[in-house]
Amino acid sequence: MNKTGIILLVLVSLVSSLILKSQNSVTLKGILENMQEWNELYKVSAATDSVFNLKKSNISSYYLPKIDLNAEAAWQSDVTSVKVPLPGVSIPSPDRDSYKVTVDVSQLIWDGGATNSLLRIEDETRKIELNRIESELYSQKERVASIYFGILSVDLANRQLKLMAAELDKRIAELEAGVNAGVVLESSVNSIRAERLRLEQSIDANLSQRISLVSAIYSLTGVRIDENTDVLLPELPIPNQVGCERPDYKLFELQHSYLSVASEALTSKRLPRLSTFARVGYGKPGLNMLSNEFDAFALLGARLSWNIWDWNSTSRERQSLKIQQNILRYRRAAYNEGFDAQVASSLAQIQSLQRQIQGDERIVELLERSVKASASQLKNGSITSSAYLSDFNGLLRAKIDWELHKVKLSHEVVKLYLTMGISINQ
Repeated sequence: MNKTGIILLVLVSLVSSLILKSQNSVTLKGILENMQEWNELYKVSAATDSVFNLKKSNISSYYLPKIDLNAEAAWQSDVTSVKVPLPGVSIPSPDRDSYKVTVDVSQLIWDGGATNSLLRIEDETRKIELNRIESELYSQKERVASIYFGILSVDLANRQLKLMAAELDKRIAELEAGVNAGVVLESSVNSIRAERLRLEQSIDANLSQRISLVSAIYSLTGVRIDENTDVLLPELPIPNQVGCERPDYKLFELQHSYLSVASEALTSKRLPRLSTFARVGYGKPGLNMLSNEFDAFALLGARLSWNIWDWNSTSRERQSLKIQQNILRYRRAAYNEGFDAQVASSLAQIQSLQRQIQGDERIVELLERSVKASASQLKNGSITSSAYLSDFNGLLRAKIDWELHKVKLSHEVVKLYLTMGISINQ
């Protein structure tokens, strides 16, 4: 490749990189999705599942045979003896010391569903814990959204400031030509120049604020937003669904399910348990209590256990669960009241902003006509620069208010989505 070709290739690469850089953009949806993977709480969910699986394995082991090794050495103050004299028969008395080593094996046959209830309780506990993690992550979505719209507000305000600064540059150029021609006073140009510098100061202040907001976004989501990143304004339709889908609202249903399972577990707790057992051992004495020799022995059997009276302990636990269910119902009702009030407030705010935006559009249209006329009069020397700047600043404020109201409207709709638990798809 010749030198000219290399230069062209380098230029094409530079242009391509600049185009790609200018097309760099972020959306609120992408920011929120990245936040979930970036946040350390995201890792807690996997750890919670691991803990549940370990507990589940432990509880499931209740169905497996249990094997115990026991060793015992004892001395007793008295032993059984037969003192009835029998001709030609000698009945020895057992020694007062005894030794025994046994292997005991037991197998649960039926426990009234107690083990299965424990598994279900652990599963419900896991769901509640995962929901709490999800609720913590969800609460941070509102903070991230606020910062995101803060960046949007700064960007839109700066965009208007730069457009108005360019407009002042045109006025300054026109007035400088008039000064050179001797038809415009230098003081008139200086007033416009001073206003141009004020705009530059506002732009610099906004850029400083943007750096702070961008840093906050990165710490929460891991997304880097530079000065060339286009932060897109979400344009979501107003939701028309009824009901709340937030994770913290779903917690009520999970807690209700947990209390129901816990109540069922109390029933299984009161049922009898059936198991089999086997014992193999070696000791002195063996199964023959009158023998003083070490001997091996084995024992097989079945065991039924049933706690027929627990001093109303289960009844009190059941009453406690009913009270907790009532408390849960009261909290859910209070949550619903607050949720309905918040949705109504958001809808009212959205309608108000929609009306303001319609008014802003009309105001900007009228002020643009006024500024255009003032600019022509200033050029002709029929008005002072102060009169022109008054109209100019009025238009600047109106345009910025218009853009900020658009941002506020979008932010209010997003807050309504987050309040209702609806996914952000933009």
